[in-house]
Amino acid sequence: MVGPGQAVPGDTDLVILPGTKSTIADLAWVRGQGWDIDIRAHVRRGGHVLGICGGYQMLGRTIRDPLELEGTAGDVPGLGLLDLVTTMRPDKHLSGVEAVHASSGVPMTGYEIHIGETTGEARSRPFAHVAGAPEGAMSTDGRVMGSYLHGMFADDAFRGAFLRQLGAAPSTLAYGEGVEAVLDALAEHLEAHCDVAGLLAVAR
Repeated sequence: MVGPGQAVPGDTDLVILPGTKSTIADLAWVRGQGWDIDIRAHVRRGGHVLGICGGYQMLGRTIRDPLELEGTAGDVPGLGLLDLVTTMRPDKHLSGVEAVHASSGVPMTGYEIHIGETTGEARSRPFAHVAGAPEGAMSTDGRVMGSYLHGMFADDAFRGAFLRQLGAAPSTLAYGEGVEAVLDALAEHLEAHCDVAGLLAVAR
């Protein structure tokens, strides 16, 4: 994680721009940190960038907000790393998704929760396929990628395949098992320190 006022390290292999509830305001904040300059330099050095949801929208040429969903109506220039235009729409997409990663052919799971419609030439090179339809976008050299799929790295098989494509060795992390272990530990802690039977009786 890169904190406010810190530069993106020059030896970074992959920059991830995560999702956000306010794409336009957070893009302005990214520029205020100078990260737009850092990210362009990172790409020139041969690095990779992945934008997820709002981060994906930031990677395009323009973000349009004609209905003032995020503030004053108008167009805002994006980072210009993908040939895309995003138009903010009031309808929110919310769904679980099963997809196939376009580059590796590995199945992946995730979910969508966003407003906005993204179009443009870069979508002819999809990041993934959902029910056979293209999802996301990539640059011509494949080093800049964008997707609306949250939670993709919780999928152990996909995460491993993605890292191997970057030349990195995947870890042995079993994400799902880790989540279950934490939930079990929390349940045991509550049982030890709360009157669970009393709480259930009140709830009934």
